[in-house]
Amino acid sequence: MQNLTKISSKITSKNQITIPKTVRNILQVNPQDKIEWLISPDGKITVTTDKPNLWDIIDEQEKQYGSIATSEVEWGKDIESEDFG
Repeated sequence: MQNLTKISSKITSKNQITIPKTVRNILQVNPQDKIEWLISPDGKITVTTDKPNLWDIIDEQEKQYGSIATSEVEWGKDIESEDFG
């Protein structure tokens, strides 16, 4: 059996908790990062980092800088194309 670390947090009157520093360090999370709560049917909870995928990053950049869409470039005829003459 692997060694487990037990850390407690208190739920505030607004149903919030502070993630203890030890947990933040283990998960390598910072303010504004997202975490994911995985809850099994027996009530066990696993907390993991929710790392953004490429499309999440692109969505965030579009919100900040505007659309990154570009018009399609016409490169000319394909040299392997049947219509190349």
